[in-house]
Amino acid sequence: MIESGEGTARRGDVGNRLFSALLAAILIAFLAATLLVLMSNVWYLAQARNMKGQTGWQIFVGCLHDPEVHFAVRLSVTSALLTMVISLFFAIPAAYVLSRYHFRGEKLVDTILDLPIVVPPPVIGISLLMFFLSPAGALVNRLTPGPLVALLNGFLSLATGHTISDDGSTWVYTTRGIVMAQFFVACAFGVRAIKATFDTIGARHENVARTLGCTRMQAFFKVVLPMAATGLVAGAVMTWARAIAEFGPVLFFAGSTRWKTEVMPIGMFLMYSSNEFEKAVALVIIMILISTITLLAFKRLGGKGYLW
Repeated sequence: MIESGEGTARRGDVGNRLFSALLAAILIAFLAATLLVLMSNVWYLAQARNMKGQTGWQIFVGCLHDPEVHFAVRLSVTSALLTMVISLFFAIPAAYVLSRYHFRGEKLVDTILDLPIVVPPPVIGISLLMFFLSPAGALVNRLTPGPLVALLNGFLSLATGHTISDDGSTWVYTTRGIVMAQFFVACAFGVRAIKATFDTIGARHENVARTLGCTRMQAFFKVVLPMAATGLVAGAVMTWARAIAEFGPVLFFAGSTRWKTEVMPIGMFLMYSSNEFEKAVALVIIMILISTITLLAFKRLGGKGYLW
């Protein structure tokens, strides 16, 4: 009986090791596939050569000095920064409400907030376009202050080093429209990331502060926000990263005009469409590097729950 028990234990041990090895093999296969797909851009440049006899890497270095590439990178970084600031203004209170309050219709509110995450990105762009073709959208255009339009255009012009202007009559197919298109997707990611931070803090600390005489608002600003500072920065980083990666909403709502709405994803699309494959791949590599650095920063800051 003892030998039989030992044999069963040994067989169970072998089975456990085989199961662990299978899981590890599946993980390694997925990681290898991901790296192979992303690194294929480097392989393409390594063997590419254009009509002028330049190698792929020479083209890549040339792209780093290309004014149009500079414009796309600057516009992407700047518009995403604006989107991040606006998103945090809405995401912080929204995340706090979802984390601390329970109310009728909570599930419905939660679902609506998640819609921009789960619907295909072009849906947001086309929906924005349809909104601004409606009477409500026309009202928004009329109510948009002229000084705000001038401020946005001036800031984007200064950041990109290229004059950006429009007549202020509509948000559609404008450079400032990029920010609106990015906002409706990126803000939802910001809410999720920041809510995860508030959830980890819990309500005990602010309840103690309230027993010591703080109002709910004072407890929020003096206790919750300082404790959540690292998570808020992580949420801001993820919001910025999501905004800079947007393509579908920007394409359908702001358009794809060179030197106007040419953020990096749009720039890739335009260069690919005009057979400038090496320049498109150069932008791809730049975006991969930006995304990797951003994700490492997010994780370094302790970001959690950036989806749900």
